[in-house]
Amino acid sequence: MWEDESWVADHCLGPFGVGALVLKARAHRESLPELTDAEARALGPALRTVSAAMVAGLPCERVYVSAWVDQPPLHVHLVIEPRYAEEAGIGAWELQARRRAGEPPAADDAAAAAERVRRALIVELGAP
Repeated sequence: MWEDESWVADHCLGPFGVGALVLKARAHRESLPELTDAEARALGPALRTVSAAMVAGLPCERVYVSAWVDQPPLHVHLVIEPRYAEEAGIGAWELQARRRAGEPPAADDAAAAAERVRRALIVELGAP
């Protein structure tokens, strides 16, 4: 969906909400402290670009970012989850618990959300 020299963003599988993305280190890194200086410097702009596209394209009010590196093969994955307006009355931890207890989004819903984010990356943000 989006990439630069250090990071690759793609649709996220699992119960993280419709439109969730995963930002992965291009090189094999088992944990954040293993990032090179260049990878670490590129992480902030990558998160800004991808999350801005999610806010604009889905649309959602904001995003949450969490790191998941708990199953082999270990590799840095940052899950970027959308927070939608209709979820405003639900606390962040409660929202996470509900999503984890639920089912992954339907394939058609996930594909449509991914396309909206892809368009926002290209049209609204001018991202490659």
